[in-house]
Amino acid sequence: MLIPHARATINALVLLMLATACGSASTATTSSTSPAATATSSTAAATTVSTTTTVVTTTSTSLVPVEMALPAHPQPDPAPPAPALPDGSTGVAVAAGGGADVATDPNAEPFVRAHEGLVFPVIARQGGWLQIRHQCEGSAWIDGSQVAFTPRLFDGDFAGVGLDMSDAIVVLDPGHGGPNTGAVGPLGTLEKDLNLDIARRTRDLLAAPHDVDWDNGVISIGKSIPPAGAVWLTRTEGPAGADIEAGLVFRATLANEARANALVSIHNNASPDGPTDVTGAETYYRVEDPESKRLAGLVIEELRRSFAPFDAEWDSALDAGAKYRVRSDGVTDLYGVLKNATVPAVLVEGAYLSNMAEEMLLLTPEFRQAYAAGLYRALVRFLTTDDPGSGFVEPINRTASPGSGSPQSSCTIPAQP
Repeated sequence: MLIPHARATINALVLLMLATACGSASTATTSSTSPAATATSSTAAATTVSTTTTVVTTTSTSLVPVEMALPAHPQPDPAPPAPALPDGSTGVAVAAGGGADVATDPNAEPFVRAHEGLVFPVIARQGGWLQIRHQCEGSAWIDGSQVAFTPRLFDGDFAGVGLDMSDAIVVLDPGHGGPNTGAVGPLGTLEKDLNLDIARRTRDLLAAPHDVDWDNGVISIGKSIPPAGAVWLTRTEGPAGADIEAGLVFRATLANEARANALVSIHNNASPDGPTDVTGAETYYRVEDPESKRLAGLVIEELRRSFAPFDAEWDSALDAGAKYRVRSDGVTDLYGVLKNATVPAVLVEGAYLSNMAEEMLLLTPEFRQAYAAGLYRALVRFLTTDDPGSGFVEPINRTASPGSGSPQSSCTIPAQP
């Protein structure tokens, strides 16, 4: 974690005590609404992911489930890809090994060689050059011979019964980054670091096959749920740790051009209304999008299930749950990443970093993994079932600013060394 220098010592001691005291993650509790039913035969088990439908059914062997071991850290970002430029004019480009030249137009000299592994939404093409939106919210052109380009060959805007998980496209958005730290905990923990860790843990879950016991939420090693077809992060570990800046339009555009089935913007909260006996997790959805609302309700269900085993003095808003937030016109989404998205999108506020009790939980890999597990289960249900979700509330009209993800004036595209 990146913390202010004056508090580094106390934070290190807290981390040491927590690492010593905590055992393996416990996320196995019974939800108030059963998310699935399980049918068995003499040779196989068919697992159904649903509260209201019976749709996600995959045959697996009858071996005893092996619960996943708690990863102390997420997996490293994948190695930079080799160049590849298939046909297509929009999609997603990743700077290949050695970086990729970026210019104001195809005939201009490059103004930066983008760091290998950086991800860009592609909005147009001219020969061997791809027009991108970059992290600082501008448009530019990138040398197509120096990227791995994944064209948008179809519209992946369908989720629900009939979608195979292996065809699903998910964009995970770790909130904030760079000089935009987000909330800061009493011990100096920066929200941007937590958001990135949780996003990468969620990516790791989506990138591998699993089984899920839908009665208690335990995720185990298995094959009944295949890996997602593609998982993109708007902000990767990157060349400078967690300090890559990314604007809100860039984040939404990446999901739009990837034609994601779901966009999840991952955050942690501050400024509660007061203490509560249970988690004050919140999700915000695009106000005019029923599918975004459904995803938000599923995330609330699964986060509440994930967080229930943790004993804490929780903070909460009076209107905690799944909700929308609009501007003064009563119509336009307040949050830029939701306003600019054209795919099902939610913004998640998992825990209150401003509350030291919840900050100490967030400092443990057990809690961050539980957060990621909740997002994973919610995405599986959203992508492959028609479950409606729950926990919807009418939002309180608030005037305080929710914070900003806009890039700073100092924003630059991270350069290849």
